[in-house]
Amino acid sequence: MYEAFFGLRELPFSLTPDPRFLWMSETHEEGLAALYYGITRRKGFILLTGEVGAGKTTLLRAVLERIPPDTETALVFNTAGLGSIDLLKLVLTEYGLNAGQGASKADHLIALNKFLLSRLARGHNTVLVIDEAQNLGAEALEEVRLLSNLETDTEKLLQIVLTGQPELLEKLSDSSLRQLRQRIAIEHHVEALQPDEVGIYLRHRVEVAGGKYEDIFAPGLEPIFYSASLGCPRLISLLADRALLASYSKQSRSVSREIVEAKARQIAGTRSGRSFARSEV
Repeated sequence: MYEAFFGLRELPFSLTPDPRFLWMSETHEEGLAALYYGITRRKGFILLTGEVGAGKTTLLRAVLERIPPDTETALVFNTAGLGSIDLLKLVLTEYGLNAGQGASKADHLIALNKFLLSRLARGHNTVLVIDEAQNLGAEALEEVRLLSNLETDTEKLLQIVLTGQPELLEKLSDSSLRQLRQRIAIEHHVEALQPDEVGIYLRHRVEVAGGKYEDIFAPGLEPIFYSASLGCPRLISLLADRALLASYSKQSRSVSREIVEAKARQIAGTRSGRSFARSEV
């Protein structure tokens, strides 16, 4: 809507997980390296956690773009309420497998194991990504652990990436899931952006969209963005998008401090008139 007005080719602050807009902060760079290493070196279990809006899904998509093209990937996103057999069926479906009508749990595992062995024989890697894994119950998580038993004497047949919110770490600390916890070879927690990283994040996204940061945002707005978001990339993008839209509606080509503060108060859910000043960072 406002792209042409600000000289942009596309929306710079869309909330979709587009890897092109991923700015590699230190925590995201470490996460990318850990995921790539774990997948390509066939480490088995990999755990990626972070708060809501930290950029886990975008980071994951960036990794999947970089791994060798002969890697077969299954993505499981709808995890709420999944039982162990439901999860297993969903995994097979994602790989294009069908154990047959009325198939038992053993039939599903046999079909999956045969598929994985055939790929290993051709030197191909296979990855299973389970997003929002904190929604899985203990039974389904135990099924995930059992999937990691699909291996040869020397190779992991399936690389399993569990991603989720910090609640997943709490769930995995339960003694009933200690066998699963002990199998995690690679682990990374995505941290929030630091105050001095917010401006770089905003600039990166504007430039990817074809704009010039200084032409769009007035100087000194970064502390407001940090105070309103506490470094959460999704909230930074949400605030920037709303500020750009408000500035466009006023036909102002420079996003002012007043506009960003007003939209920050909306996001914070307050009408108190709080000032997001530099001293608050």
